[in-house]
Amino acid sequence: MLRADDSLRFAPVLPLPILQMARFRRQMQHQGHEVDLARMCIDRAYACECLALAHASSDERLRQEALALFAAYDRNGTVAATVH
Repeated sequence: MLRADDSLRFAPVLPLPILQMARFRRQMQHQGHEVDLARMCIDRAYACECLALAHASSDERLRQEALALFAAYDRNGTVAATVH
């Protein structure tokens, strides 16, 4: 059984905005890039790569969408000693 102590703490995990992510995927498809939404939900590195690619786009709406999604990922944090 897992016990919380001083070196381990549980973090609240907020749900990712799936409708916003679906819109992001459609916008990326229009730019010629395929995005795996399921993988974006479980692989933070992959999600960040997709968001960085979108942020480098010439499409202003796509860049704004990438920023908003990055904020959604960022709010869940990356503290090493956090258990989700």
